[in-house]
Amino acid sequence: MDKVRLAIVGCGVMGNRHLNGLIELDRAGLNKFELVSACDLILENAESLAKRAEESFNYPVKAVQRLEDLKEFEIQAIDATVVPWEHHTVAIEAMQRGWHVMLEKPMGLTIRACNMMKRTMESTKSVLSVAENFHYDPINIIGREIIKSALIGTPRLMIQNSVGGGNSVIVTPWRHYKRGGGPLLDVGVHYSYVVEYLMGEVETVYAYKRLHEPVRKNGKMSSEVKADAEDAIYAILSFKNGAIGQFTEDHAGHGQGIWQRFIYGSKGSLNLPGDRSGKPVTLTIDGKGVIKDEHLLDMLPEYRLDEITAKLFGGERICKYELPFADIDSKLLAIEYFDFAESILNNRRPSVDINQAMRSVGLIYAMLESAHLGRTVTMDEIMSEKVNAYQNEVNEMIGL
Repeated sequence: MDKVRLAIVGCGVMGNRHLNGLIELDRAGLNKFELVSACDLILENAESLAKRAEESFNYPVKAVQRLEDLKEFEIQAIDATVVPWEHHTVAIEAMQRGWHVMLEKPMGLTIRACNMMKRTMESTKSVLSVAENFHYDPINIIGREIIKSALIGTPRLMIQNSVGGGNSVIVTPWRHYKRGGGPLLDVGVHYSYVVEYLMGEVETVYAYKRLHEPVRKNGKMSSEVKADAEDAIYAILSFKNGAIGQFTEDHAGHGQGIWQRFIYGSKGSLNLPGDRSGKPVTLTIDGKGVIKDEHLLDMLPEYRLDEITAKLFGGERICKYELPFADIDSKLLAIEYFDFAESILNNRRPSVDINQAMRSVGLIYAMLESAHLGRTVTMDEIMSEKVNAYQNEVNEMIGL
């Protein structure tokens, strides 16, 4: 197999961002896909994306409206960037047709949806990859290496806090509806993924939830959106390794916003910058003070980025980068595509393991379920669907 025949399914904003990633991968000479079709229920969207692809790749790309229309193109894989409540239906149908699937985050709208996809993946032997781009950010990679190298000693506390947003609509109205997962899942699934990527598995969760702003202002359209999904969660996490986590995700904060990701250990602390910012990490070690940049790299002799990340970001031992956000976004998406192709061609698991992608959804719901029940919940209860009182309403909305 020279190249994997691919279709992008869902040709809105996210589909076009993914196309930017594929174009970036092609420019780097590492593209192992042939994009043969663009699929969207709104044919105009599919035609627009197909036209952009044709201009970039210099060959025809067909626009269609339904998954079944893709059969004639003998595709082998799809990149699904549809709305979250359609993730499980599109992914399951695609895998049942024998296609491999890369799925935009969150993996599913509920744990039940995720488990359905996992069972289908296992029965069809398809590759199912989740597009969790924070996983590939070089700054998160070096942060993980610092923790693994025990430069801060034994991790004791992680602080993941984000507050801001006021009463404005977050990009699109559906992000404020439970049927769309709400902002806590749609945005927070990135943070929950990074929490376990850096610290290991969470064991228990206790949380409070709030809907601070039931009416959101849509400035672009001069209209209002009535929200039914909570916009804030405040949680305490306990990790299997004995560490504690403080997790705040508040999309209704007024005044001064904050964004924090700190990890404290028995020998020092690690301050990580915002994802996709390229800013350097700050390491502080007892008796040595603040360590940054080249001095930090001297303490990590084994740290190396993989070949594609090094090529796209300018070096295998970088500790920061300066790029426009659009370029950062495209490069991370390019790495996702490369990993997806490698998983298909070499019959291996994607770097974003399906179980970890499920857990990132599960951790957000562990917080919501804890707040709903008013008690501590375990991640085991969430992942096995033994606790799903909060999710039941969402499952009913999407017919599960």
